[in-house]
Amino acid sequence: MSKALLDANPLIAAFDESHTDHRRAREFVAALQQFCTSPQVQGAFLRFFTRPWTDASGQRRPPRMTTGQAMGQLRAILALPQHRFLADDVSFDKVSMRSLSGFKRWNDAYLIALARHHRLKLATLERKLDNMDDEKSPVLQVIG
Repeated sequence: MSKALLDANPLIAAFDESHTDHRRAREFVAALQQFCTSPQVQGAFLRFFTRPWTDASGQRRPPRMTTGQAMGQLRAILALPQHRFLADDVSFDKVSMRSLSGFKRWNDAYLIALARHHRLKLATLERKLDNMDDEKSPVLQVIG
């Protein structure tokens, strides 16, 4: 595969060396001729790094980055020659309701529709999205 729209999780993992899936996400992104991000993916990247979080022991932790640091990191990614910006140019009424279960899946369903509209694969680390893709013309690429 030479081009893909990245879901937020491989974007985060590829550029965060402390992420559990950093190596496989980084290798996947490096092998692409072109990777795309959309405003929704960029916003998820910024939210991830600038929100407080809870570690494995249940301890509350401060944000991983300041808002300025996170924006600087995002700008560095967007400046890479392999990056292409992909506008959110699909209306939500074009989103498939296939296996849509609950409010947390709207963004995933939207990104699948956006990738399909632009004839791209949607690269993700989430296997649970498989059932949301169209079996006849799949666009989902789970990074293994």
